[in-house]
Amino acid sequence: MVRYADDIVFCFQHEEEAKAFYEALKSRLNEAGLELSEEKSKIVRFGRTAGNDAETFDFLGFTVVTGKTRKGKYIPKMKTSEKKLKTKRVKIKEWLQKKRHLPIGELIYKTNARLRGHYNYYGISHNYEKLKGFFRYVTQELKKTLNRRSQKDKTDWLKFNKILAIFPLAKPKIMVPLW
Repeated sequence: MVRYADDIVFCFQHEEEAKAFYEALKSRLNEAGLELSEEKSKIVRFGRTAGNDAETFDFLGFTVVTGKTRKGKYIPKMKTSEKKLKTKRVKIKEWLQKKRHLPIGELIYKTNARLRGHYNYYGISHNYEKLKGFFRYVTQELKKTLNRRSQKDKTDWLKFNKILAIFPLAKPKIMVPLW
């Protein structure tokens, strides 16, 4: 059992055990006057015995997938959930649009705080590509934001790179090596 607040994942070795537990859990919750959310609850085949039938599931903003190490050993890998990533992109874009009036140094300083928060939560083993993609997205949106500050003075990539040389953006970093 893996639990955080009201999110729970139960792991079983055999499918029959999982199905029996699922039915027992539904009846136990009904006795207490509670019900299980059917759209959020499911039994998935996962792990080294699932083979090509292995499924994925979302938990705490991550999509958990079956993976292998370089030595061929099974491990669960966690990637940033596409749904959460899309939400974060929309939020950072809106935030940059609202804060475009700030001085460049202050804007990048506050953007870095948001980036570090993202890296601290999602910066786990095997998730570097998703972190790098988010970093690239924020970089592009920041350039667009600076470009829209004036009708006369446009920020091209050359000028933007000079700004980043003075006020660098926080680079993606794995904060928690799980395996």
